Amino acid sequence: MNHPLSAINEITSMENLIDTKFIKYSGKGDAKAWLLQTMNQFKQYGLRRLEQFQAIPFLLEDTAYSWYTQNKQLIINFERFANLFLKQYSSTSSTIQNNIPVETVAPSIIAPNFLPTSHLQQTIVDEIIKKPTYFRGSKDDVHDWLEKLEQRFKMAKWNDEEKLQYISIHLQDDAYRWWTQTSTTIKSWSLFTEAVIKAFGSTRVQELAFEQLKWYKQTVNQSITQYYDKIIELCKKVDPAMADSLKLKYLMAGVKESLKFHIALYDPQTIETFLSYARKLEDTLSFTKTDYIIHQYNESQDVHTFQQSLSPIATPEGQHEHNEYKNVQYSQQELLDTKGENNSRYKNSFYSSQSRNSTPNKSSRICYTCGTPGHYSRDCTRHHFE
Repeated sequence: MNHPLSAINEITSMENLIDTKFIKYSGKGDAKAWLLQTMNQFKQYGLRRLEQFQAIPFLLEDTAYSWYTQNKQLIINFERFANLFLKQYSSTSSTIQNNIPVETVAPSIIAPNFLPTSHLQQTIVDEIIKKPTYFRGSKDDVHDWLEKLEQRFKMAKWNDEEKLQYISIHLQDDAYRWWTQTSTTIKSWSLFTEAVIKAFGSTRVQELAFEQLKWYKQTVNQSITQYYDKIIELCKKVDPAMADSLKLKYLMAGVKESLKFHIALYDPQTIETFLSYARKLEDTLSFTKTDYIIHQYNESQDVHTFQQSLSPIATPEGQHEHNEYKNVQYSQQELLDTKGENNSRYKNSFYSSQSRNSTPNKSSRICYTCGTPGHYSRDCTRHHFE
């Protein structure tokens, strides 16, 4: 049976509730088991995250309380407390020494799956908690924030349950106030992302992303991976819950024409297979282009070498042969020039002769009667005057 804090009339303060209903930890005993027991009791009594954080000093005593006072400045919320607490006391003996009633302890305690399994993962988790990726509300871009947050969570290898458990340390101002009011109704990570985008996402940003998505094309120097990431980013801004089938259509619509035909023949059914095949295809075409360039270069080198072999001027003998070759060329050219000049003279003489033959010349007509040129004897008129 649940007992909300407001319904417990005999409890007048947080301290009284902890003293009467919770088991305190002194630094001895199974720290993991105690923490799980305490978190279950938080749920049982309906304590919210802020109230859980306020309850921390009342839950500890003896050496554990002394440790808390020394690290109080580092503990900014209950999640941070849990992380530091387990690092400090996780090696403690599993024997229960804090007067915990036997019936209240679960028969088998499984360590929380958010506990780091390697030193590297522990370092990443600590970094996420020490330096959160803050989101303050409408003034920040909720889509960019979620994308950066997802990348960090992926590095920490957190599942959706762990993401939701630690989300409060990344919220501030309006976003944190919104979370305290809605956290009880949000039970999964997907519901959180939808709710936070609905609360703080700009409709203008969504509209611009949709317009860009409709016309976006892969550029000449853009790799298929860069193109894929851009399309998926726009899809998330338009609709965080967009179906993969619709994302695939947008990917196919804007991909380069040199890739589109081959990808269409392959007919990928998921966005993952689209990216995998497109990468292989891009690499293949890149290798083919490289081979062609190398082949063209080798051919040009062969031609250059052949031309050099035809011009042996590196040695005196080669220079002599080269000069003789040039002299032969000059002699042939002079012969051609001479022939050309003679041909030209012949042509001019021929045309001149043709011109004289084709045009009548009056000065060639001489009268044998009077000896005057310009007419024939039969046309002479002198004898009419004699």
